[in-house]
Amino acid sequence: MTRRVEPDITFTIAGIDDPFLDSRWAPYLLALAELGPVDRRCVARQVAILTAALDVTVLDALELLGRIGILLNKDLVFRS
Repeated sequence: MTRRVEPDITFTIAGIDDPFLDSRWAPYLLALAELGPVDRRCVARQVAILTAALDVTVLDALELLGRIGILLNKDLVFRS
């Protein structure tokens, strides 16, 4: 189930374009929107830890988590 992406209310109130729409962030935000609240919080915590520990940007941390997820998924598939 995909959701229609709407501008965040914070940016709307500020009168500026949502920088996360129509950018390289969009796929990550769409993927997060598909997760439940508990999983979203987990991903947000992991990103915060990675950005602090590795001194990387949020986008870099999301890309790293995505690559880790692919590797973990492949490992689970091979074990089945």
